[in-house]
Amino acid sequence: MVEKFRSIFSTPFGNGVVRASNLGIFKVDLPDMSQAAETPHKTVTGFRSSSLTEYASELLRRYFKGEHIEFEDITVDLSCIPPFRCKALQVIRGIPYGDVRSYGQIAAECGSPRAARAVGGAMASNPVPVIIPCHRIVAGNGRLTGFSAPGGETAKMMLLKMEGVEFKGLLAIQKFCL
Repeated sequence: MVEKFRSIFSTPFGNGVVRASNLGIFKVDLPDMSQAAETPHKTVTGFRSSSLTEYASELLRRYFKGEHIEFEDITVDLSCIPPFRCKALQVIRGIPYGDVRSYGQIAAECGSPRAARAVGGAMASNPVPVIIPCHRIVAGNGRLTGFSAPGGETAKMMLLKMEGVEFKGLLAIQKFCL
């Protein structure tokens, strides 16, 4: 996969980067949300943007400003992802804004109800966080688990709170069952 296009988006936590090939967005780099941006991040120059990277960057900027944004019309390039992981990421992509699911639920939706750990592996390798909302996956009891983007579980909780998910202690109050 060859990067052809790149666009920068700003958030209250610093800048992020959207990268695309000719097939779609293949990488989103998020800033570390566990820390406030003390100084502006450097803006990288010397690359070309595309209408797709600019559009995705604008949606991400608005999302981080607190707008209810759905990313279903963003073309994503998952051509380098193994089949089960790709399937899991596609299922996760369909989770609506403000909802959460468990690893087991995603595994069952993929046709492999005992593959919750494999779903975790797919999320850990998710190249396009937020566009594919792996932050919306929690343990079966509602407990927050790892998040591979900078800021880890702190970032995951912040994204979920931003989407209106409520918490009781460190457990997400889920719409699916506790």
